[in-house]
Amino acid sequence: MTAVGVEEELAICRRMAYMRAMASVFDRAEVSLREVEVRPARADERRRWDALMAAHHYLGFRQFAGRGLRHVAVWRGHWLALVGWQSGAFKCAPRDRWLGWHRSVQFRRLHLIGNNTRFLILPEAAGTRNLASRTLGPSLRRLSADWRAAHGRPLELAETFVDPSRFRGVSYAASNWRRVGRTKGFARHNGAYTDPHSVPKEMFVRPLRSDAAARLSDPVDRAEWSCRATPVRYAGAELRSLRDLFAAAPDSRRGQGRKHGLATVLSICALARLAGQRGPAATERFARGLEQRELRALGAWRDADGRCVPPSDSTICRVLADTDPDALADVLRQWAAPRRAESSDLPALAADGKRIRGANRHAGDGACFETATLVTHGGRPLASRCCRDEGGETAAVRALLDDVDLRGCAITLDALHACADTERAIVDVHGADYALDVKANCPDAFAQLQAIDWDASTVRRHVDGPAKAHGRIETRRIAARDLLPDTFASFAHARQAFRVIRERTVVKTGTPSAETAYGITSANAERAGPDRLLAWNRGHWQVENGNHCRRDVAFGEDASRIRARHAPANNATLNNIALPSSSTAASATCPMRTSTS
Repeated sequence: MTAVGVEEELAICRRMAYMRAMASVFDRAEVSLREVEVRPARADERRRWDALMAAHHYLGFRQFAGRGLRHVAVWRGHWLALVGWQSGAFKCAPRDRWLGWHRSVQFRRLHLIGNNTRFLILPEAAGTRNLASRTLGPSLRRLSADWRAAHGRPLELAETFVDPSRFRGVSYAASNWRRVGRTKGFARHNGAYTDPHSVPKEMFVRPLRSDAAARLSDPVDRAEWSCRATPVRYAGAELRSLRDLFAAAPDSRRGQGRKHGLATVLSICALARLAGQRGPAATERFARGLEQRELRALGAWRDADGRCVPPSDSTICRVLADTDPDALADVLRQWAAPRRAESSDLPALAADGKRIRGANRHAGDGACFETATLVTHGGRPLASRCCRDEGGETAAVRALLDDVDLRGCAITLDALHACADTERAIVDVHGADYALDVKANCPDAFAQLQAIDWDASTVRRHVDGPAKAHGRIETRRIAARDLLPDTFASFAHARQAFRVIRERTVVKTGTPSAETAYGITSANAERAGPDRLLAWNRGHWQVENGNHCRRDVAFGEDASRIRARHAPANNATLNNIALPSSSTAASATCPMRTSTS
């Protein structure tokens, strides 16, 4: 028997022993429904909840669609049943007819509906009389309060779908749910309900208050429906460490009339970003909500009464406009240095530039137009540089490489950086490797790559996929082969050439497409086989998806209306500093935390 077979046998034996032990418990003492407690699953119980639901529910379980909430029914320490809630269905004709709400109201109120997407009586408790009703009742009674505690909003209505070929919905009817109709048997796919699954469901709803339908269909919003942010209070040591981080940046403002130190203002700007506040006015409102002890730890100016006064929006504007972007970029490098030393996932880094929207309008001489950022393939920024000349991204990236110890790393770059100067900077100066896309902007090298016999027996190959994501099925194929020295006149250190073919099929229409890309790398076959080259090629997009896109979406960088002098560039650098702290993968030693809603 193979090792896998042995593990499966042991798992089955353990499972059977567990079920026998549980059965003996239920044989010795009949479950008293009055002793059954329904409560949210704790953070350390989520994996167990997910595993049990995936193993025993006929639909399985991977994750919730949107927001989710896990309830568990417990009797004398034993789990009897699991209830899973998630965000309400985007569209459902029976529910929408029953509510009678207008379409414009519907999309504003969907967050007030919770969908009972999973309900499971565990095998050990199967046959316990009235357990389903005893579980659903308390779960419904505490649902709105638990949802508000977890997600900042209450719920007005609960809904669920019942497969009539399997169940009759007796438990829901016993808990005063209302049947409102049957669905047509279509699932949502790529934003449209056009994917037939041929399993119409019965829909049940349960108002969580007597006037829920009237409230949901009322055109006037209610104050209690708005999301209430949970304020995050910071320890004094955390705030002082954040202020010390920015203390290295020189203050270019005049000393006359200056009240707030540069480190204080920049620290408040970084904290405001983590709280979801954008722009100087929003930052000022955030600062006014800080406690006196927090303002003291940040070094805020004190008035005649000894009270700390937060900076105004005009002060914040002046600081962002006058601070040297290179000095603030040095702060990012110093902040990232210890975290880079602690990290073990840095064999591949990606470098790319991003245009600062609006930076060329009324900016004056010496203003920056682009930022070049060096990130890990997980999207965590390590260093940033500003470009003062349009089109100066290649020079900025070469300067950026001087800020980080690159020994043993591989740098992935797009075709814009396919030049001899960048190659020499990476290999000769920094002792690193590169993986570089080559396109028609290097016509000689591109023609040589196209002329290679990619079907030869000496070519190494690897296939990744097929995988389904973003409404399409994609397969990636890579072919790599060794290169002789001096194969390319412009790239003396190239040791391998590779070709990547991305084959995609749109699931909804079945339309196929294919894309071919070429590249070179200084890494030999021992260091980077075709599987690693493909991972590097795909991981390079983290600089776009994990950094540029998140700066635009989370912090509204492209939507910012900041235009004065260096303010757009400094705004981008502050976003880079705050970005890792807003991620669940942030380092535990980071001096900033994200506020939750």
